[in-house]
Amino acid sequence: MPSEWTSQQVDNRTFGDQWSRVLDDLNKPDFLVQAQQYLQDAMRFFSRRPFFFNDFDNTNVPVWAPSTIYTQGATIQASVGGTIYSFVAMNQGTSGLVAPTWPTTLFVAPTTGFPPPPVGTAGTVIENGGPPTGILWANTGPFQLGMTTGFTTVYQINQYILPIDLIMLRRVEVTWAGNLRIGMVEIPYDELRDYDVIRPFSPATYPAWFAWYQQQLYFWPYPVAQFPITLSYRGAPPIPVKATDSNIWTTQAEACIRYHAEGRLYKLLIHDEVAAQDCFQMAEEEYRQLVTQGAEQTKIQGIVPSEW
Repeated sequence: MPSEWTSQQVDNRTFGDQWSRVLDDLNKPDFLVQAQQYLQDAMRFFSRRPFFFNDFDNTNVPVWAPSTIYTQGATIQASVGGTIYSFVAMNQGTSGLVAPTWPTTLFVAPTTGFPPPPVGTAGTVIENGGPPTGILWANTGPFQLGMTTGFTTVYQINQYILPIDLIMLRRVEVTWAGNLRIGMVEIPYDELRDYDVIRPFSPATYPAWFAWYQQQLYFWPYPVAQFPITLSYRGAPPIPVKATDSNIWTTQAEACIRYHAEGRLYKLLIHDEVAAQDCFQMAEEEYRQLVTQGAEQTKIQGIVPSEW
């Protein structure tokens, strides 16, 4: 059996390591700023391609953060009196510097009217002055591991902004009746709009269909309460900024990113076309190896027969 890796053996190369390597490869210590910028450009370029490491879902629910823009439906977890609850942003707004005092009372969606509900509604709390610039949070119940997600519907709202890192949507699921998570059916946007003539009070309790339009997600029927939505999608790992940052771009995909950045530097700043093409070719070879690794990981071949 393979032995465990020690912390010294784990690939934890940083953005600073990658940055320094570019300067050494080009023998251009004066390209300090340019190397950083071109590495980040290379990451943005490759973030649009499929890899085994950029498949995500939103089942990781964050905790509250200060001075953060939360979109309508954004969900966080907060501990109150030893119990972890899920709180949903009833409107898009910016959080304050200090977390509000979270209520333990559960929010019940009204049968009339539109969100956000009036300030003072049971189960809600405002921060940073509340809507329209601040946020009105609603307690939607105890946090359920695997069922609560970072995105929840808001009553009588059927269009939502998607994650900023989303490149391609793969699957959408809705959780209802507490712990039943089912896949939603994609329909054409025009069809959804035809159903929209009977908005906003729909006959069903949870949305079953979705459509994609204008970089937003549309649901039908209109949700009448808060239903966790699980998005499975291809996204873009964050771009490192500080020299101490470390993620997939600086570890497993390090050479792919570095060669592409060096190719751009050779082509645009040093004006060496031959060296640039060599770097681009090496970057593509590294990319193909990463794609092959992803393909191998998805194979289910069973146990390979032996000679015994």
